[in-house]
Amino acid sequence: MIRARSPAARGNSARGFTLIEILVVLVIIAVMTGAALYRITVTGVDRGLDIEGDRLCDVVQAANQQSGLEGRDLGIRFIPDGYEVLAFSGFSNQWAAVTDDRTYERHTLPEGVHLAVELEGKAAVLKMPTAEEPASPQVIISAAGDASSYRVTFTREGTDHEFVIEGQTDGTLKVRRPGATP
Repeated sequence: MIRARSPAARGNSARGFTLIEILVVLVIIAVMTGAALYRITVTGVDRGLDIEGDRLCDVVQAANQQSGLEGRDLGIRFIPDGYEVLAFSGFSNQWAAVTDDRTYERHTLPEGVHLAVELEGKAAVLKMPTAEEPASPQVIISAAGDASSYRVTFTREGTDHEFVIEGQTDGTLKVRRPGATP
């Protein structure tokens, strides 16, 4: 005759999750939650957009200062996935990428972050440069301290957050951060 074993008699044959397995799952959940909160904090501020907007502000301010100190015109070329700083060479009469300063290197935006540019109130079409066409910036920062009037808007895919930078003709910047009222 076959007897059924009682639960106490089964011992280790009925096995559940160990404490270590449960802790590993909790750590994975905590890391993933932390990564999500890094992008958009509890207050609704998008730190990723703040970082990208602040970086462009720093680049523009550094270019304003360097342009005045060195007496050479600089410009910013916006492309669909980022931007870079160009310098005008009076010898070759052309714009070229600044290669001797990491601040001005081509910067690629993180995945999910997009930018839109308005020049003198009109939307600019951003396209990838080709090797055949000469480099030319959309925004010019002259050695005399003048600059183009422009507006750059950073957005994150799937949200309504915006980081807006408005460049004035005197070289100053107006900034509106995500969550701020217009």
